[in-house]
Amino acid sequence: MSSPQDSVARSKVSENINTPHGESAKAPEGLAPEGLATEGLATEAPVYPTGGAAAVVANLLEEAVAEETLPGAVVYASAGGRMTASCVIGNKLPPSEVAEGAGNEALLRDTVFDLGQLTQSICTATLMMRLASAGKMSVNDRASRYLQALGVGAKSSMTLAHLLSHTAGFPSGVSVYEDLVKANAGPRPGILSSSGAKQYAYTHFHNLPLKFEPGARELESNANFLVLGEICEIITGLSLDRAYSRYVAAPLKVSSLNFIDLTILRRRGLEPMVELFAPSGVCAHRGRRIAGEVWDENAWVMGGVAGHSGLFGTAADVHTWARELLKGYHGLSEFFTPEAVRAFVTPESLAAKSERKLGFESPSSSAGFVDKDVAPAAFVAASSTGCSVFVDPSRDTVVVMLSNAGFSGHHSRHFLPLRASIHAALLNL
Repeated sequence: MSSPQDSVARSKVSENINTPHGESAKAPEGLAPEGLATEGLATEAPVYPTGGAAAVVANLLEEAVAEETLPGAVVYASAGGRMTASCVIGNKLPPSEVAEGAGNEALLRDTVFDLGQLTQSICTATLMMRLASAGKMSVNDRASRYLQALGVGAKSSMTLAHLLSHTAGFPSGVSVYEDLVKANAGPRPGILSSSGAKQYAYTHFHNLPLKFEPGARELESNANFLVLGEICEIITGLSLDRAYSRYVAAPLKVSSLNFIDLTILRRRGLEPMVELFAPSGVCAHRGRRIAGEVWDENAWVMGGVAGHSGLFGTAADVHTWARELLKGYHGLSEFFTPEAVRAFVTPESLAAKSERKLGFESPSSSAGFVDKDVAPAAFVAASSTGCSVFVDPSRDTVVVMLSNAGFSGHHSRHFLPLRASIHAALLNL
């Protein structure tokens, strides 16, 4: 269980960055939400290229759709600040999911996708960049500074960098879904997507026994970013979705890049406008096709907002975020400092030998990325829902590919080579 000291930690950290008790919350010093980076971020109406690499990418996607490797995809790419590809190919559903005699809705440039684990980079890591830039935290801070429950035993040496690089030691594949569904059907009706479910999840992950000493090796676990999301809430004094919206989405003007709070929807008796979304798949546990609500089951029972998953968005807005990150790397952004960006994407050292960065990864062929002739500074993020971002500072290049490949078995041997081929075409490799 979370200790009373955790509540004290929340209070002490929050009181340092918020107004006195009784006044409305304001932005932590150095993190003004409005006006910080709005100038210079707006771009002219894009010109969508149709020849060259864009044509190659379109052909690759058309073949993949025909072979049912994926229902469809949206690809945005740029180099030197100029668009090199903007391809929208395919449909929202695979043929197997289309009722006999019914049509299949085509993807659009503004189709909204479940970004899955891209949440870790776009929301949680980016928010921590902002907090680090403002001096509110350091990646070398012990996690127990913010969560006393992580100050016990081997966890006491755990740092935020360990969590960001998946070297903290938490086990993988841990779920609170079944526990909370059972509680909802029994002693705690209504707990799903409530603050009680969120706190249950936080406490459960705090208390997980570690698989190894922090820094000893790498093991991808949603627990790392779920805990980091909670730490962001403690530092800002805001819920994660509000902190992200205030300090990242609003100043970057990426309105589609946001969470869908299922707690609010259910409280108000509302339903998401499913026609705006690419469905993520058919969930056996929930017994329905999932669109407009998070696919990840841990995030779903927590209300759709978590540090490891839950973010939705369009390819255009993901591209805007990535381009601004790239500008920050080169010292050309009003939103990101080069020191903050480089501390995350080119960390000097990690306690374990890992190709992971802080909130990002190095490109590898095994994960469906081009890694030959790619500079060490290149960084990527990918999700199990079929979405990815590739950034190469040496080429001043961004490639965003959003899909709902899970409908067609994106873990098959076909999808990852497809993504690598698309990157190779856009990077002229």
